Amino acid sequence: MKLEILKETDNKTLGRKEIEFRIDHQGGTTPSRLDVRDKIVAQYDASTSTVVIRSMRTKFGAGISEGVARIYANEDTLKRVELGHILKRHESKKVTGE
Repeated sequence: MKLEILKETDNKTLGRKEIEFRIDHQGGTTPSRLDVRDKIVAQYDASTSTVVIRSMRTKFGAGISEGVARIYANEDTLKRVELGHILKRHESKKVTGE
């Protein structure tokens, strides 16, 4: 999985960095949001609690996905600005054994 940054913008008003990216995952499956987030966290030296993958689209048959990520200055700003359903996508899924 290779991450390429297409565009990067600082949005000082909302206290975040907006990133448009492309991922090359030919020969493999589409990476999960968590995998992409981990890759962005490593590249920008950010905290996982301040990075959100806003959207991700896979091009059919090409092995390429494009998307938008946001890196917030702090967790409070993220919770104040982002919509609830976007935050829910990034919650860890708990497996319950019965």
